[in-house]
Amino acid sequence: MDKFVIRKPRSSPSSPSKRGNCLKQATLESLKGVVIIEELERAKVVLERSDTSIELKVDTLQHLKRKTPAKEILIKTHIGKTVHKLCKAKDADVAAAAKEVYGLWKDHVLSKVNRPLLEVKCDPKTQGFRDTARRMIFDALMKTESGDSSSEDQVTNKEEIQRDEEKSKTKKKQKDVKDSSKVKVEALAEYIERDVYQATRRLVNKAYRRTIRTLVFTFKHQSDVRVAVKSSTLSVEELVKQHLKR
Repeated sequence: MDKFVIRKPRSSPSSPSKRGNCLKQATLESLKGVVIIEELERAKVVLERSDTSIELKVDTLQHLKRKTPAKEILIKTHIGKTVHKLCKAKDADVAAAAKEVYGLWKDHVLSKVNRPLLEVKCDPKTQGFRDTARRMIFDALMKTESGDSSSEDQVTNKEEIQRDEEKSKTKKKQKDVKDSSKVKVEALAEYIERDVYQATRRLVNKAYRRTIRTLVFTFKHQSDVRVAVKSSTLSVEELVKQHLKR
């Protein structure tokens, strides 16, 4: 049986009916967090002018709703204050649109408050250097603690001779205090190392190594600095600032 091929006219790929549902490629300016300061300043002028029509104000607010500027941008342009004032506008449409924009921006700013910083995981070699630095800082902070506790142990031993019945309670209390202090010092050592890492532009470079060595030497030989840091009299930020090596 013979077979025949029937040729049909090829439809154009650029036909509007065929490409009507295709997604449009996103651009950088289409992102919510990307704003143009000049556009915000222009929108601020439009919203503040008394001769601006109601339709233009509502349209401008609808455009602002598609953006989520950072807190610094809102403070710099004062666009947030302008939108907040319009929440009490006489026109109901303008007030409703302004409240929607203001609520969206407020939620966005509050979501950034006290949010922990994301730290990118380092490569094994860099992480090894950082773990070593934290251990060195921890040992320098704990060295004096163990020395200071020796005198307490002697006093406790004298008391144990006179009070044998309190021996177990005293040892348990000392162990709890020592464990609690160790946990606090571990957290403090990690905090100090992180601050040094940030101050040296997140690089384990010459400045990082020199700063770590300087801090370890300071903790071992300057008890006043060590006590001030552990008692929070001297902040970690100020400590790193004083001993940062370039």
